[in-house]
Amino acid sequence: MTETRPAPAGPDLDRLVDGFDAYDHETAQHLFEVTDHARSRCPVSRSTAHGGYWLVTSYAEVREALGDPATYSSSHGVAFPHHQSLMMPPIDLDPPLQKDFRRLLNRHFSRAGITRYEDAIRRIAIETVESFAGRGAADLHADFAAPFTAEVLARVILHVDDDDLFGRAREVAAQISRNDPAQEGDKRARLEEIVEEILEQRLGSGVRHEDAIDALLYGEVDGRPLTRDERVGTLMILVMGGLSTTNAALTGVFRHAAETPGLEEHLRAEDWTRQELDEFLRFEPPVSSLSRTVMKDTVLGGRELKRGDVVLLHFAAANRDETVFDDPDELRLDREKNPHLSFGLGYHRCIGSNLGRMQIQIGAAELLARIEDIRLAEGAVLEREAGTGSGWTSLPVTFRRRGR
Repeated sequence: MTETRPAPAGPDLDRLVDGFDAYDHETAQHLFEVTDHARSRCPVSRSTAHGGYWLVTSYAEVREALGDPATYSSSHGVAFPHHQSLMMPPIDLDPPLQKDFRRLLNRHFSRAGITRYEDAIRRIAIETVESFAGRGAADLHADFAAPFTAEVLARVILHVDDDDLFGRAREVAAQISRNDPAQEGDKRARLEEIVEEILEQRLGSGVRHEDAIDALLYGEVDGRPLTRDERVGTLMILVMGGLSTTNAALTGVFRHAAETPGLEEHLRAEDWTRQELDEFLRFEPPVSSLSRTVMKDTVLGGRELKRGDVVLLHFAAANRDETVFDDPDELRLDREKNPHLSFGLGYHRCIGSNLGRMQIQIGAAELLARIEDIRLAEGAVLEREAGTGSGWTSLPVTFRRRGR
């Protein structure tokens, strides 16, 4: 007689929605099951986690909140729960001051502004992949995506030559927004100290690189120099964003190349188009969610919100909304209509999006030029990071050195 065993029980989706917590490990591993279930129940769901807040999972409602900073303010902090040691302009500001900070930084991250860095970024990508290309196995997150993007940020964008100092910044930034929100305030305080040291080193050197750090030290907002807190807070978000988002996106691309037959060859043979890159970004956005604070009583998605409420805008969930995207749970590189929210929208659209796109395209091209037959390592178990990101914590693979 054959014994029939029941299939393993899946996650309790109602429980995970009712207590939705981005820092919860189980929730992170079932992220899209949970957010799809939340959207099917109600596009604006009430979570009991962290004192209670609203989880917004539908495209229309996320877009509505992003476009109305007077009602949905960033000025109380966009990370949630709120453990900021200080605000981080421009992401933690509303217009009009937010616009002044964007104007101060925009030229350093515009398409024209980053073109001059292309050769330097390519050299770093080549050096990084060459460090392990002969081994036949590597963790493409820890060995390539993370060090490549960190080196670009430190050497090319911010011109920081102190390896120890930036190494400490990288270590702390990697811990922020992951796993334990109770300790996030301490981690942010440590990063604040390190970033202030970076600013003091530049100011003390008397050297100018005409970069973002110089803009913070010598530029003006609202007709005045920046305060100490504004300089430190702005550089903190540039460091945190530059170290976490692009490496998460790159790791996601490599994960699909390792798992999808023919994709590696396609990415190697074809010039990347914006359409293809946008689909990778839609499918696995490097930042899954950010919060806003409700400034006046309002209605969103049929729910009555009160002044002081917090809404968590879930970009990753909105990117899987079936009312906007056909076959939302499929990676379709031929997708033509793709108004994804992975870089945000409007006033707070990601300032580093142009740089991120360039790094992803260069990084993937140089890695695929040097290794081939990329496969997940035997026994590899992939886990999503818990927190405001949705990236993979590691990507162990095997491969062959590609003939040159």
